[in-house]
Amino acid sequence: MRLRSFLARFRFMGAPGAAVAAVPTDRTGDPAAELAPVLTRLMDVQEEAAEIRARAAEEAAAIMRRAARRAAEMAADAEGRARRAREEAMAAALTEARTEEAALLAAGRSAAERVRRRAGERIPGLADRVAEDALGRLEGGRLDGGRLHGGRLDGEGGTAWAPGGSPE
Repeated sequence: MRLRSFLARFRFMGAPGAAVAAVPTDRTGDPAAELAPVLTRLMDVQEEAAEIRARAAEEAAAIMRRAARRAAEMAADAEGRARRAREEAMAAALTEARTEEAALLAAGRSAAERVRRRAGERIPGLADRVAEDALGRLEGGRLDGGRLHGGRLDGEGGTAWAPGGSPE
């Protein structure tokens, strides 16, 4: 299109007076020929934009792969730390249980030793009483000392034994 015909489009086409704010239609020019350079440039820009989008998609995919790899590393690290924490907690609980076990065993041994010692102190006296009772039952009557009457202790029909098996 020639410059003169292009500029002719902007010439006022109306009655003198108020200006018209419009561009009249050029019926002689070819719109396709006029728009071809602009559309060609737009096609180049569209191709460049498509390339930019493709590169951005590749970069985004690479970033996602790195993030996924980093997340997997972090998860593995967290699992390892959790396993170590569980092992430490189990070791602490086991140590505490063993300490408690040792204390309970010591307390049990101490209680058993007290029972043995008390039994050793009381068995001779109890054995004498049992022998006295057995002899009294065999003789069927009164044993010297007035303690056994007809097979019962303490002539009043009671027993010399206190609840729990102790004469004290």
